[in-house]
This record gives sequence, structure tokens and C-alpha cells, in this order.
Amino acid sequence: MLHLNLTAAQERELHALSRHAVGRVALRAHMVLLSGRGCPVSQIAWIHACGTDVVRTWLHRYQQQGVAGLLDQPKSGRPPKDRLAGPIIDAQASQSPRCLGQVQACWSVGLLATFLAQRFRLLLSRASVRRYLHHMGWRWARPRLAPARKTDPQADAKQAAIQTALQAVVDGLGHLLDLDEADLRLVPVVHAMWMKGPRVRVPPPGTNARHAFFGALEAGSGQWQWVDHPRKLAVHFVAFLDQLAAAYPSGRLSLVLDNAPTHSAKVVQAWLQAHPRMVALWVPTYAAHQANPAERIWGLLKTAVVANRLAGSLDELVLVARQFFRELPPHPVKLPTAA
Repeated sequence: MLHLNLTAAQERELHALSRHAVGRVALRAHMVLLSGRGCPVSQIAWIHACGTDVVRTWLHRYQQQGVAGLLDQPKSGRPPKDRLAGPIIDAQASQSPRCLGQVQACWSVGLLATFLAQRFRLLLSRASVRRYLHHMGWRWARPRLAPARKTDPQADAKQAAIQTALQAVVDGLGHLLDLDEADLRLVPVVHAMWMKGPRVRVPPPGTNARHAFFGALEAGSGQWQWVDHPRKLAVHFVAFLDQLAAAYPSGRLSLVLDNAPTHSAKVVQAWLQAHPRMVALWVPTYAAHQANPAERIWGLLKTAVVANRLAGSLDELVLVARQFFRELPPHPVKLPTAA
């Protein structure tokens, strides 16, 4: 006859388990308690409406492992309906639906589940198909437009000329300025920001007014020269060149320019011919944003001045931008090491 002798500590532990454990674990603890009180196996089986073999199994478990033997063991879960479902879904998702006779341009979970049922007799719910897709490394995301990148056949020569001018700056033979211009628009620029509560809403203006800023970043010192005009016209750019010529009255002055129409206008070309110490260096076509360090200054301006706010007027916005440039610290351009 199977009978357990329990100590007071064991009874307290089993009482706590029977009160706080969930489902069958509590019943198993109650079986052990009844056995400790002298109840035979048959009576315990009758109380719990189970077989005597079940009662003996849990009593032996308790004898061998204690309370840990009464707990449920981890289970592996339900086996998959088809062990090849993952590779099949991965292979079909890798092909366009049109290659498989479908009208749609890309797969949805519902379309893929229907196709698997018709073609492979693989009956899976949408949730199962989605789970297999995630397991095989797929994710639901919006594609990004990627227009063909054009290249400048003279890019290497232009970059070499700019590097030579930078080396001349290191050797103390003149200055190099990265020139650019940008429009300050009344339409706010939306950037990520810290916010609390509902999402911040930035109202748009009635009309998208704009104001032009011309800037030049000196490679050696990182000083920023600038001027603003109502519009980006070639005559305004020439006036800015006059300002730069006065700021750097002697020595060679290399001007790094992009291919904007303002820079290639006839009046600008005539001005450059009249000032031979001013040498125009052109950044590679289609690469101005990567090759011109002045671009980062415009990014700082827009983040500080126009991001996530609607100014009361364009005049107010221009005043804030002028203050930003007056307080802007130097932003040196990385120069090559001295030869």
C-alpha cells in the first residue's frame, strides 16, 4: 500500500501549492496531502475522478522529486502541419505573383494563403502564413523609389582639382571657399521631435513665400560668409562674389561651385574672367549634396529655424535666419595632411 509520511514543513509547502497553483498542479498537491493523511490510493482516485495509476504516478513523482515533480514540464508545442511549409512559402514569396499566373504585382498574406491551398494543397490560415514569413526573414514594409543614378564622366578630374586646391590651402597658398545658395521657405520642414500627448500638428501657410540666401564656407578656418536677397538671381550672386573678393583681397581664391544655373550664367562667367585670381572649381555633376560641405550649413539652418513651426511671416523668418548666421560657430572642412 502506497502511503506518504509528510513533515509539517512539507504539509505547509503542499498547502501553499494547492491554494496558489493553477489547475492540475493544485490537484496533484491535494493528492499528496490526502496520502499524507492516510487516505488509500483508491479513495484518492475516487475523490478526484481519475485512475489509480494516475494517483500512483504523482505520488511517486513527489517521493522522487518533491514539489518540483508535481509541476508541468515544458512542452515542445504542437508539431507543424507540414515541415516543408516554411521553405515552400519562402520560395513562392521570392517570386512575383505574375510569374505564377496571378494578376497582382506583389503578394499579400491572403493571396499567398489562397495560392498555397490551390497549388500545393497546403491549408494554412493567414496568421500561420504571416508567422512563417516572419520566421523566414520576410517583413512587411514600403519599397523606396530608387531612380537610376547618373554619373559625371569627369568626376575624377574635378575631385582631383578640388583636392589639389585643398592641398594648396594646407601649404598656405590661398583660400578655398565652398559656395552654395538656398531658399528659405515659409512652408515648415517636418523633423522628428520629442512630443508628449497627441501628435503635434504643424499648420501650413496659405502661400509658400521664399527668400534666397547665398553662403560660402572657408575650408581652412570654417568661417561662414553669407548674404541674403529676395531672389536667387545671377546678379545677386555676382554681388556676393564682390563681397567675397573684398573679404579676401589678396592671393588665389578657389571657388567650389555646383552646376546651378546661377553659377553658369553669362554675367557670372564674365565676372570670373575679369578676376583671374578667382578660380572656379566645379563639383561633379549629380553629386553636389555629397561633395559640397556648404550643404550641411543649410541643413543646420532649416533644423534650427524652420523645423516643426510656422513663422508668422516671411520677414520674421528671415530675421531669425540672419540671427542664426551671426551666431553660427566655425565649421572647418577636413583638410589633407601637410605634404
